[in-house]
Amino acid sequence: MGIVIGIIVVLAVAAFLALLTCKSKNSDLFKWIGIAIFIAVCLTWVIPYGYFQEGSFYEYGMKRLGLSDIPTVIYYGIYFCLTTIIYLLVLGGFYGVVSKTKSYQALVKKCAKFLKGKGIVVAVVLPVLLVGLTSILKTPFVLLVFVPFLVSILLNAKFDKITTMGLTYGSILVGTLAATYGTDGLYWFNSYLNVTDITLGMTHRLIIGGIALVLFIAYNIFRIVKNKKKNSENILESDLYAIEEVKGNVKSWPSIIVFAFLFIFIILGYVGWETHFGIEAFKNFHEWLTELSIGEDFTIFSYILGANAVAFGAMEVSSMITILLIITIVVALMNRVKASDFVASFSEGFQKMIKPVCLFFITYTLFIVSYMSPFMAYVSDWAFGLTKNFNPYITTLTAFITSIFHADLGYTAYIVGSVLSTDFASNFDLVHTLYLTAYGLVQLCIPTSGILLFGLATMKIDYKSWFKYIWIFLVAMLVVLLVFATIVTYAL
Repeated sequence: MGIVIGIIVVLAVAAFLALLTCKSKNSDLFKWIGIAIFIAVCLTWVIPYGYFQEGSFYEYGMKRLGLSDIPTVIYYGIYFCLTTIIYLLVLGGFYGVVSKTKSYQALVKKCAKFLKGKGIVVAVVLPVLLVGLTSILKTPFVLLVFVPFLVSILLNAKFDKITTMGLTYGSILVGTLAATYGTDGLYWFNSYLNVTDITLGMTHRLIIGGIALVLFIAYNIFRIVKNKKKNSENILESDLYAIEEVKGNVKSWPSIIVFAFLFIFIILGYVGWETHFGIEAFKNFHEWLTELSIGEDFTIFSYILGANAVAFGAMEVSSMITILLIITIVVALMNRVKASDFVASFSEGFQKMIKPVCLFFITYTLFIVSYMSPFMAYVSDWAFGLTKNFNPYITTLTAFITSIFHADLGYTAYIVGSVLSTDFASNFDLVHTLYLTAYGLVQLCIPTSGILLFGLATMKIDYKSWFKYIWIFLVAMLVVLLVFATIVTYAL
């Protein structure tokens, strides 16, 4: 009873803070993630922690976090996402340089002119492309390379900023709902569950993913048509996406080459060719290249590429850092940018990413709170114990709540994996899909999603505005998920 009262008090205080934030004229994103962290820290004071081992839960009492734990939380938060932080900052520097070139500006203007008035086509093609790529790529973060470019095009084509956010960042997040072969969340989730067959639950994921894509496209088409009738143009005024007017006949092919190269590199580097499709050509090529030597043992390419170089299909986010730095320098040389201007432009883009990156990092501090005091294991054990048999509704709700506090889906598998693979063995493929989809829904709507907060910050969109945009789709997908789980559990 004491735990229940404690949880009610924490949620009541959090609801009061959320109400104040909603009424505030400056409803900043930091306030929303701060409320989430407040809830997590307070819950460590009222909920015991523990671990599952071979399907049995072992409680170890209370592990309350206090003021002295703040440095540890910050340290490990940075530690877990440092590579991605560096990548995002370098991405800002890349666009700081590229966006100053006339070729890039001309390309954005030409694409915007071509897409203006073709909202329905964009609402179909862009989600299909981004959702599909997210579903198969090893990590969705690499797709952020194209998002500022796409956002600039859509804004210049007179799309409103919320729809633009949805068609770009939103499409990537929809792709995490039911990933097929890709996303780092699915990879680590399978890893901690000891799942070696990537096709486990593939049919379920394809059905959920297909429905999600169709609903998302339909919703955005409806929104675009509705806004067109109202003749409203809510264009974002942000220097991050600002494009100067291009005078004269400027060739855009240099920028086309740059983005075409990045696209090809991402497809080659971040699709699991060997692990998922049994294609060993890239692995064999990498081994051949790195073993080429001058003389007896001077393997020149292995030295040039470095000791951490891997084959296409096995690359991490760190590889994108190197590529972006190289391409940024090449673009500067192609456009004869002075060294001083290059440094200034790169620094300017770098600085524009600081707030979005800070928000992204803070989502991981929330994860560290749950990591240091894993209270969600206790909550999961209590929820699973409410029924003797598998209950898809309790499982879905538990997965959703767990995902709010776990920015890392792999950690969820680490915490509850043993009970999922033992007690739910007969429904394991469905449980696998429910957890993955619930995690994707959380990433779309709750201010504990790194990509979501990053996107909202770069586009200067308030969280309330985003939630007003996305809640109908979320409710529809939740209904779809529960109906699907009901059919699979009780009808098949």
